[in-house]
Amino acid sequence: MLLDDLGTYLQTQGVGTLEVDLFLGGFPLDTASAPVHDAIMALIETAGMGPFHVHNQQQASFERPTIQVATRGAAYGYAAARTRSQAAFNVLDGSANMVLSGTQYLSVLALQSPFFLHTDQAGRPVIVFNVLIAKAI
Repeated sequence: MLLDDLGTYLQTQGVGTLEVDLFLGGFPLDTASAPVHDAIMALIETAGMGPFHVHNQQQASFERPTIQVATRGAAYGYAAARTRSQAAFNVLDGSANMVLSGTQYLSVLALQSPFFLHTDQAGRPVIVFNVLIAKAI
């Protein structure tokens, strides 16, 4: 699965640890009975582009999904969140011709540089960027 593959890839590149400070599908909720999740990253599926078809083949050659990489810092910790987002950007952007969990990834290209999205209700900055992926079917 796409998020599992990219999450594992980011973990092997030292950007985060799955289910500790790197989450798939969104940020975990802060609750009274759970620890506060500061300084974390999430990979979130977003609306991608349609599959790519070559010539007159009915079957698509590859898919073009997109994901958003969202980094949330500690309260008022913009600089650290921005630095961590840039680290993920540096690992993902331009990655090409790699096999992750048996799936061929042709390319991973950033659609923009990391940017400030908002500050949440707890004063934590959220920095995001999106990547377009070309993935074999």
